[in-house]
Amino acid sequence: MRPSISAAGRRALEQRVAPLRQAADHAPPVGGWIRATREALGMSATQFAARCGVSRQAAQQSEQTEVNGSIRLATLQRSAEALGCKLVYAFVPDGSLDDLMRRQARALASSELAAVDQTMLLEDQRVDDDVARRRAGERADELLASRRLWDSLPPAL
Repeated sequence: MRPSISAAGRRALEQRVAPLRQAADHAPPVGGWIRATREALGMSATQFAARCGVSRQAAQQSEQTEVNGSIRLATLQRSAEALGCKLVYAFVPDGSLDDLMRRQARALASSELAAVDQTMLLEDQRVDDDVARRRAGERADELLASRRLWDSLPPAL
């Protein structure tokens, strides 16, 4: 198993994605980037197909598969090049990577401790809310320091 990425590694990745955050908030054009760019350039579907080295039908299929989300990355790359563009591919986290990890740790800790809390409630030994919050925070810290943080399915980040 590969070791977890270090805090320094997360900071370096955060710096790389920071300029992309604003762009990630924009939805693609209704007809997709390929069609919107092609039309903005005044390029016909036939001309686009020729520049891609595919049939007109294949070029139109590329536009359709982009819109429905099933386009291959290689096809997007070829289309971008045919349009004189660069394909930019990235994962832009919702919030910082540290925040994503903390949310996962808190959700996992809460999930684990909920079962314990239920058992203690049935035995009339339930702890007060402050103790439960402290215990959840401590467990979240333990999970952050462990390799088990992502072992379970994510409880809705």
